[in-house]
Amino acid sequence: MLFSNINGIKKKKIVLLPHDHPDGDALGSSLALLFYFRKLKHDVDLISSTEYSKSFQWLPGIKNVIVFSKQNKYLIKKKIENSDYLFLIDFNNISRIKNLKNFLIDSNAKKVLIDHHPYPSCFDFMLSDTKVPATSILVFRFISNMNHLNKIDKEIATCLYIGLMTDTGFFRFPSITSETHFIAGKLIEKGINVSHIYNILQEKYSENRLKLLSKTLNKLKVLEKYRTTYTSISASDMKIFSCKKEDTEGFIYYGLGIENIVFSVLFFEEKTKKSIKISFRSRGNFNVSIFAKKHFQGGGHKNAAGGILENSLSESIKYFLSIIPNYYSDLITSI
Repeated sequence: MLFSNINGIKKKKIVLLPHDHPDGDALGSSLALLFYFRKLKHDVDLISSTEYSKSFQWLPGIKNVIVFSKQNKYLIKKKIENSDYLFLIDFNNISRIKNLKNFLIDSNAKKVLIDHHPYPSCFDFMLSDTKVPATSILVFRFISNMNHLNKIDKEIATCLYIGLMTDTGFFRFPSITSETHFIAGKLIEKGINVSHIYNILQEKYSENRLKLLSKTLNKLKVLEKYRTTYTSISASDMKIFSCKKEDTEGFIYYGLGIENIVFSVLFFEEKTKKSIKISFRSRGNFNVSIFAKKHFQGGGHKNAAGGILENSLSESIKYFLSIIPNYYSDLITSI
C-alpha cells in the first residue's frame, strides 16, 4: 500500500527525520531518500533535531538539511503538521528525536519506519530488519521494491555507501552478510569514489578533535581480568577543545582494538544536563544490548548499544565497576 501511494501521480509532502546527533548511516540514508523522492517530484524536507558532525559537511545534499533551532522551531512544526508522510530513519522510538518528539505526536501524517534496531515501536508502515548491519541497506531495498533501482545515481549511491561504511565499521563487523557486499558493489557501479570517501571519513580530523581523542585515550582503563576497557569524556573536556558530541564518533572503538579485549565502554557527560550517556561496544558473543537494557535504561544491537544514567560521571563509573564482576564468565568466554 505504501509503495503504491508514494508511486502515485499526486504530489506528496514528505518529511525525513533521522535520529538525534545523526551518524553516517542516518544522514546517508536520509539524504539518499531526499534525492530519490525529489526525483519522483514530491515535496521533501530533511529535518534534523540536532547538529551533525562536521565530518559530514561534504556529503551530497547536506545543505538541504534543516537543523532544529529556536529560530526555526515554528517553521519545522508547520512542516511536520502539514506533511502527508513522516519517515523515521535509523531509529525506532520517538524518544530518539527529543526536540521534535511532541511535533510527531501531534501530527496526523502517516509515519513510516525504516530502521534496523531491535524492539521497534509500532508505526503506520514499517520497514524493519534487525539482522541488517545498516539502515542504508533497507533504503536500498525500499527503492528496489518501488522498481526504481534505475533512479539510483552517483549522489544517491554515495550517500548509501556512507551508511554502509560507517555502520559496518568499514566492512569489518560480524553483522555483515553477502547482501551487504552485493549492495556495496551495485553502488560502486554508479561511479562513486571509494578511496575519496574513505580518506575523508578516516583521515581528515580537526586539531581539537585529535586533542580530545588524545585526552580520552590517556584516561583509558583496562580491566584485563574482565577483558574490558572504559574511558570517559567530561563536559569540561568538550569545552576545553570546543568539540561537539558528534566529534567523539568512533572513539569507543579504540578500546576494542586492544588484544584480548571484548568489551569497550565510553562515558560521556552531557554539557547542559545532569546525566551521563554511555556507549557500549563488544566483540563476539557478549550482548551489550541486554547489558544496557538491564542496567542503563538503554538498548541497541548485540555488539553496539547505549544507555544513560541520571548521575555524576564518577558515580556512573563506580556503578559500572560494581556490575562488571557479575559478567566475568560471559566476558572471558566471549569470542
